Amino acid sequence: MSPPLPKSKFFIRKEAKTLIQGPDSLDVLDRIVSTKINDMPDLSRRNVLFCDYNGRICDLGAIYTITGNLLLSSSNSAKEETRRKLVDGTSWDEECEILVADEAIFHISIFPTDLDEVDELFGVDLRDIGSDVLFEKDDHLFVKSETKSGITIDILVKFENQENIVSVLRESTFVEMDSNGWENYRIMHGITEMCDSKGNLPDEMGLSKLVSNDKGCYPGQEIHARLESRGRKIKSLCRLTGDSPLPLGKQNVPGFGTISISTAIFSNSRALALALIKMRNSTPEFIHIEGNDYTIEIMGYP
Repeated sequence: MSPPLPKSKFFIRKEAKTLIQGPDSLDVLDRIVSTKINDMPDLSRRNVLFCDYNGRICDLGAIYTITGNLLLSSSNSAKEETRRKLVDGTSWDEECEILVADEAIFHISIFPTDLDEVDELFGVDLRDIGSDVLFEKDDHLFVKSETKSGITIDILVKFENQENIVSVLRESTFVEMDSNGWENYRIMHGITEMCDSKGNLPDEMGLSKLVSNDKGCYPGQEIHARLESRGRKIKSLCRLTGDSPLPLGKQNVPGFGTISISTAIFSNSRALALALIKMRNSTPEFIHIEGNDYTIEIMGYP
């Protein structure tokens, strides 16, 4: 019997949205994030990290440049702290206004098996559009990303249009992911959220590509530069797979020391988890936790 064909899916994201306006907005934000953004062209997207002065992650975000304005999509759990950094990081002589847009703009991610499906549903041909380039159609913004795990289309939707877009997707062949479905998807594809990343170093999370050591000063830069010069990392984010449920939190594992399990699900007799593990000279294939064996895979940038 042939394996079942993969199904196209979508997920309604629950993230904070902040609109940043003013001619100095890009410079203000560039001083705060670890990722170089002041060279971003209009109608583009770039993933960014917010780190503290110890170089550890305090928020994950994506910046969208939209005709002179910036839209920041970031985690709900850290939104107040991140917005306060933006306000405090603006000099008295700079024009940069911070506006809350949580209830004004919604974010839907779709995972098509074929780009023809997107064209049929929304009349948008994204085949020749590059990754992280914004494309506007009917008051919606579409942006494509291509990774080793496939294609993702993110749609930014105004509040008044959200129900129309969601209805179109629900009436199509796309399958809506609930929170458990999303956890399963992101673990399988190495997509980290704040529960995994907060308080950890970017290279531990496989997010070193989002650290730009060639840009101007930003919080945590000295730590990141020092880590880069060492050329190695002590801990890595790993995916664990097995057939017994895994508990969240810290576990003392012989041969590994203390590991930290940040995300774990158990569905259809299969356990999946993301865990921060201290690596030895060679990466073992298995880890033994509470009497059960789990495979180990080091996660990198999606």
